[in-house]
Amino acid sequence: MNQPNEALLFADPNAQQPPEQPAEPTYPVTVDGETRELTLNELTEAAAQGLSKQNAVIRRNRAANGMPNGQIYASFVEEYPDVRPEDIPAQVWEWAQQEGSLVSAFRKWELLELRDELAALEQNTKNRKQAVGPASGDGEPAGIDPVTLALLGK
Repeated sequence: MNQPNEALLFADPNAQQPPEQPAEPTYPVTVDGETRELTLNELTEAAAQGLSKQNAVIRRNRAANGMPNGQIYASFVEEYPDVRPEDIPAQVWEWAQQEGSLVSAFRKWELLELRDELAALEQNTKNRKQAVGPASGDGEPAGIDPVTLALLGK
């Protein structure tokens, strides 16, 4: 069914080979005083990595400059990038002013929240173990419904 191509099997080894593809062009780039030749793909990748680091610094500086507590908030952005300033409780801001670290204050607040949640879960578990069941009856054994008995032929 799938037979090898005879032309490939019996090709003349002295026949001219097709010309090799030209090498991908490179571009000179100076990095830390040293010039390097990079292909377009390498250059694009290097730029993306550099831009991602630079964007993090820019984002941090913008956050710092745009807020009254900017310097405190700047390091917070790196640790908690998804938390917006308006989502941070006032108590945390107060602790941050006292301690000088919003990251530390936010972690303290998170820890307190988690302890409260754990205490509530433990109390719910304890209550569930002590519960006697639903209070839907008067304690008398429930009989079978006469309609059910009739349907069952009893």
